[in-house]
Amino acid sequence: VHAPTLKLDDSVDEEDFEDDCEEDCEDEDYEDDDEEMEDNLPSNSVNEKDAHNAMAKWFISGGINPNTIRTASFAKFMRLLNPNLPLSVPLVEKEVFEIHEECKEKAKKFLKGFEGRITLSYEWLLLGWEWTRDHIKGPILHEDFTCMTAHFIDDNWKVRKWILGYTTDESIPLDDIYTYHFRTAVQGVEIENKVSTILLPNNEEFDEELVDAIRKCIEEKGINPPVFPIYCCADLFRLMVDDLFNELSFSLLEDVRMLVSWGRCSSTNWNVRLFHLQQAVDMKNEDAFSKDEIYDDYDKPSDEDWIKIETFCKLGGCIYKVAKVLFEGEYLTSNVYFHLLAELKVMLNQELASADNDYFLNKAKGILERFDKYWNDMFLVLATASVLDPRFKMKYVEFNCSKEKDNDEGSKAETVLDYLRNMYARYAASRICQKPICPDPTIIYEEEEEEEDDEEDYDEEEKREIQAQKDKEANKPDPYKEFVVFQEFIKFEGCSRESQETELDSYLKEPVMEWNKDFKVLEWWKEESQKYPILSRVARDILSIPISRATSYDVYVPDKREPPEFVLSMDPKVANAMMCSKSWLRL
Repeated sequence: VHAPTLKLDDSVDEEDFEDDCEEDCEDEDYEDDDEEMEDNLPSNSVNEKDAHNAMAKWFISGGINPNTIRTASFAKFMRLLNPNLPLSVPLVEKEVFEIHEECKEKAKKFLKGFEGRITLSYEWLLLGWEWTRDHIKGPILHEDFTCMTAHFIDDNWKVRKWILGYTTDESIPLDDIYTYHFRTAVQGVEIENKVSTILLPNNEEFDEELVDAIRKCIEEKGINPPVFPIYCCADLFRLMVDDLFNELSFSLLEDVRMLVSWGRCSSTNWNVRLFHLQQAVDMKNEDAFSKDEIYDDYDKPSDEDWIKIETFCKLGGCIYKVAKVLFEGEYLTSNVYFHLLAELKVMLNQELASADNDYFLNKAKGILERFDKYWNDMFLVLATASVLDPRFKMKYVEFNCSKEKDNDEGSKAETVLDYLRNMYARYAASRICQKPICPDPTIIYEEEEEEEDDEEDYDEEEKREIQAQKDKEANKPDPYKEFVVFQEFIKFEGCSRESQETELDSYLKEPVMEWNKDFKVLEWWKEESQKYPILSRVARDILSIPISRATSYDVYVPDKREPPEFVLSMDPKVANAMMCSKSWLRL
């Protein structure tokens, strides 16, 4: 839609328009219907369907509630921009559904041809804090959503995160509330034979019985071996911090607030709490509260309370030191978790050994017990990912196992190597995996998203031609399958190859790379995929496993993450269509 140049004439005063916009921003009252706008404006000069489709795509990509159309300021803006463009919320939502169905079919087609493995993650997002609610404009129709996401690395070695479902639990039976989401996500895009791991919240609800039920609903048509459960690392950190923070009473925190000017409107994230409590400890150690008479009228923590605060800061500080490296930079793949969590384990044990009071001793033991359970449950997948980092290979796993006091030296390292050898053997037995991963020109890179719109038609035609060629090659008959002698040779050659050095053996024999903290493991495997066609596929599928659902500063939230504001006042079907389509819009 090509809009005419915006001109402000005598009938619309520029200052009045700005004032009206400011008033609407302060109180965005939704109008009851769109019919008034439609009736008063001519529609013969524009293609209304194209306009609504373009608006729907804009709302999807920008995360904007379609009800924005009903606000007076937006309506006035659109009249100034193009008076012949009547917009309707129902028509935009209709386009959202059509876009969703179209994109979903493209996603299903892509995933059907995808030759890698997928991790399916579950997250329950909940609107929690009252101060958050106070800043939300418009009605709150739904307070919680369940987000199901597919995680994988595509043929261009780019990390992908596609939302497959974004729904409420209102109409789901309680006894089926978890398995329902996994079943519908898997069946919706037909990836039963692609899901190899599931990323779950690290809480007691997801016990062995529930995990088995989830695995069963996926494995009915799934792959072999069984689906492997992964538990969220960010949840582990939050739970350990909660074990420490729960001992601090409300009145104690209020006293500390006054001493260090810790505002009530400050973030409730646990890294912010740690900062302010450490600030109080530093001031105490500097004797600031007795030197400055300004603090004479303030209530101060007792000696027992100071022990609780110092315990929180010491142990919480260890957790934050590792969390900062893991989460506050670029997205980190699974290969970095093993050595960083091993570092945290050492730090916590050192603090335990230096405990000088019973309270600190008990708290350190408690969070170490929680950590050790996670470490033992996740050891195999974290260690395997570490081996596929050329800076470590088997060296760090062997080094770490040699320092374990309660295990036979090298036993865990052998378990990791055996697991990796078995996985490699399964991939080597697949004809597909014997070919190197080739970049897929049908996948649009994120950095290419700003291309000119006039190239899109050409891109679509090129995609169709490439896919048609792929389909033709895939369906082409193989006459060699009927040649008995040749098939015997293939088996003979395969047996002789088994006695030779494998790609995995060759990879492990080569010396480890010199340490570089900025090393990009996916770029390395992409470059080496011709040398290691089978092992690179193993590496891609292992490195694609997310170890945490939350990333960046979301890992510090005190409880569950909150859904984005724009979905709270939307029909759940529209919210689901928009959130899913945003992942697939560039297909």
